[in-house]
Amino acid sequence: MTLTSARAWIFKRSHILFFVGGFFFDSLTLVRIDSTLDLVLQTVYLMAITWILIQQVKVDHGVWTPSARMSKVWHYETDALHFFYGGLLSAYVIFYFKSASASKSVAFLLLTAILMFINEMPQVQKAGFRMRLGLYAFCVVSFLNYLIPVLVGRMGDWTFALAVALSAGVSFFLIRHVKRLMTIPQTWFTMAWPPVLVLVIIVGLYSARWIPPVPLSLKFIGIYHQVEKESGDYRLVYPKPPFYRFWKKDSDPFLARPGDTIHCFVSIFAPRRFMHPMSIVWSLENPRTHRYHVSDRIPLPIYGGRDNGYRGHVAKSRYEPGQWRVEVQTEDGRSIGEADFKVEADPSSEARVWREIRF
Repeated sequence: MTLTSARAWIFKRSHILFFVGGFFFDSLTLVRIDSTLDLVLQTVYLMAITWILIQQVKVDHGVWTPSARMSKVWHYETDALHFFYGGLLSAYVIFYFKSASASKSVAFLLLTAILMFINEMPQVQKAGFRMRLGLYAFCVVSFLNYLIPVLVGRMGDWTFALAVALSAGVSFFLIRHVKRLMTIPQTWFTMAWPPVLVLVIIVGLYSARWIPPVPLSLKFIGIYHQVEKESGDYRLVYPKPPFYRFWKKDSDPFLARPGDTIHCFVSIFAPRRFMHPMSIVWSLENPRTHRYHVSDRIPLPIYGGRDNGYRGHVAKSRYEPGQWRVEVQTEDGRSIGEADFKVEADPSSEARVWREIRF
């Protein structure tokens, strides 16, 4: 491949390279979901996308012509747009994936991934401003869905409803503004259906509890025979595993003797000044149907701010042998993670050798 052909190949695929560049830039620089710098950067991305979309309409309809100096920069406006979209969508994938229980939130993560690839399809790029509005609405509502809880220190149906309402409002004002710039009149339906469809899908996913409960994320969960707090740390106690399972550092399977209590220890990340009631849900599998049935729901309020997450534990003294699952849920039943473990009766009367880890 000659230098000329290599340059032509790169130029032809520059939008993909800029999109991937935005993705990896955010992947390397994102710190935490409540980082002021990251939130400001994502706000700048959205503002830059809004400005570029408006200027593109102006250019297409002859309302604005870049100056000679500006033309040199404007030549890369599509690449810049892809870079900003790549940065935003990568942030959403990272933050929502961290907050997701994969089995419950795969639909939203799949939608995000699909939009990332659809954004690069030539057919969609040729569809013009209308299709870009759908992606724009998705970016706005995904951002506000965790920005509002981070700012107010709470989350719930009302914060999600506010995020959707603000996203609809921003999309409405953008559509109204560009409609006035267009020399060829466009109907409201023609312009508005892509963002409306996206927001309806988002509301449907939320109602089905398939949207991850950002800004929360589960950093650790484990089952132990004993959990104690000592000198600011938690002491997690489990039986010494056999040599062929030397890597095990928990009590799964839980070998139960009379008087044993099952302890579930969790570490949950939440933003600074954030408070939210959580629950640890204990479920036992029916061996015939292989379906889990809820046995207990134990409340666990959390407080945010700690880099390694808010630490807490709950205990269960009434149980039976079988396949169990503990799930960490928000107050509205959305899951941020789970752990499966087995309870087996331990007929041995020999003294047990314990191991421990500090958390």
